[in-house]
Amino acid sequence: MSFNIGNNPSRYVAVSNVTMRYSVSEKMLFADLRTSKRTGRPKHDKETGEVVLDKQGKPVPERVYTHWEGRFVGKAFEPAKALRNGTYIDIVKGWTEKEEITSNGKTYTTVYIVISDFNESSDDMKNFNSDIEDDELPFDTMYDDSEGEG
Repeated sequence: MSFNIGNNPSRYVAVSNVTMRYSVSEKMLFADLRTSKRTGRPKHDKETGEVVLDKQGKPVPERVYTHWEGRFVGKAFEPAKALRNGTYIDIVKGWTEKEEITSNGKTYTTVYIVISDFNESSDDMKNFNSDIEDDELPFDTMYDDSEGEG
């Protein structure tokens, strides 16, 4: 799944774990970002395999989630300090960056999103991803170049 940057920036991006890493920069905040997309199929219960229904008895749509590391800089730096876990944002200005890390003789590429301007998403999205389970939230954006994206 792609992360839209540019003329059609991503909307309703969930933000969590906003932190300052002084060892890296005093002018950048780091955060976990999550986007989702409906697959067109109904969501199934992991244990029973049955279709999950909403309060009206309609099938809940299945979603696939993509996780990214985000870095808030420039105009986005100060406002990002106030973001709480689960806040949804619309990215106004941003771009993707890659950095290569070598560890134990293997080269890994980390792709992250740099955000220089954003707005909080509208209130109608507060329950947009309410069906997310806690075990789906942690992520690792590093992958081995020989294996492709992870």
